[in-house]
Amino acid sequence: MKTRRIILLLLALCANLFAQNAQPVKTGVNETILNMMEDIFSQIPKDLTEISPELNRIAVYRINGDEAVIPPPLRTHFHSRLVEIFRALDRPAMVSLPELNTLKVTSTDSSFSITNSLPSPDELWRVGRRLRVDAFIEGNLTYVRGKALYLDLRLNRTGTNEVLWAKSYSAYEKTFKAPELNPLRRSFLAGLEVFQIEFDSPADTLVHADFGNQLIQYSAYFGIYQFLSANSRVRYELRAGVSFLSDGVRLNNTEFSKNAFYSMHNLGEFLPVSYNFRALLHTTMIQDKENRSGDWLAFYLSVTRYFTLSMPDLTGIGVGLRSDLSSHFSVSGGMSMILGPEFDSQLVKSTGERMRAQINGVHFDVMLLQFSF
Repeated sequence: MKTRRIILLLLALCANLFAQNAQPVKTGVNETILNMMEDIFSQIPKDLTEISPELNRIAVYRINGDEAVIPPPLRTHFHSRLVEIFRALDRPAMVSLPELNTLKVTSTDSSFSITNSLPSPDELWRVGRRLRVDAFIEGNLTYVRGKALYLDLRLNRTGTNEVLWAKSYSAYEKTFKAPELNPLRRSFLAGLEVFQIEFDSPADTLVHADFGNQLIQYSAYFGIYQFLSANSRVRYELRAGVSFLSDGVRLNNTEFSKNAFYSMHNLGEFLPVSYNFRALLHTTMIQDKENRSGDWLAFYLSVTRYFTLSMPDLTGIGVGLRSDLSSHFSVSGGMSMILGPEFDSQLVKSTGERMRAQINGVHFDVMLLQFSF
């Protein structure tokens, strides 16, 4: 009876090994997975310096994966390559644990069974304490057919399962274009800008009572913006635009409307009064969790240069707030300190002199439309 059991056990072991080796291999898929594995192997070494040198000994526990997609031979190869990569560490030392791949046999007079299972957490911790292993490496492999292979690695402390180190890696098939994590986006903006005017006039009556010392301009900008890095919540933005004067002034019963206020001659109603270039730096205050590139509320700093047609150029330094209503639409508003020199404005017929004017002080802008794409 004892000899019969030994023969049956040997036959079962051979059948088990044959079944594993005879598992159908999808050559094309496995070759693709192997190539992506090599891409992942090249990413791991740079992160090993983050593992604490206070650990003395570590070991690879298991690499999980869907056997229907990633067969056991590939996982075994991945396990061996991970051991090889982690052995490059001077400290902690990599330990091999053959006891983790245990073959269990259950036998009676009429039947027997063979299982190849990993130990439970309690058994794992007992093995770890006996062999003085401070932490175990556990991983999970996920293959998305036609797209990518993902590996999640964790280093768990023996006995407590505290996560001491964790990293995620990915490799994409050559025919698959990976999504851009930090794309350069474009935007179109339109809104209002309000400037303050200071006059050096010998008589207050030269300025009509209807004029409130403000210039209101319609402005349109085209811009580009991008985060400083894929994980950053600070983004830069560059804009170029034009402005058109919406309201003019009236001096001593002589009306100067649209862009005529800036010019010695009537240039027509629809010519721009300035070409503008603006640089902004945004930082998140309240992030939109469902839209990675969006913020419910963001604060920005800005520097603007206004290249005007018929008066000295202006410079504005300002701050403001932006709110992203969706992934494509936003609104913003801010205020700036405008720095501009004095200039000669329109000729006042009652005196025969040109009025000295200056665009200076606080400037307000409201962008009611910002379309991003």
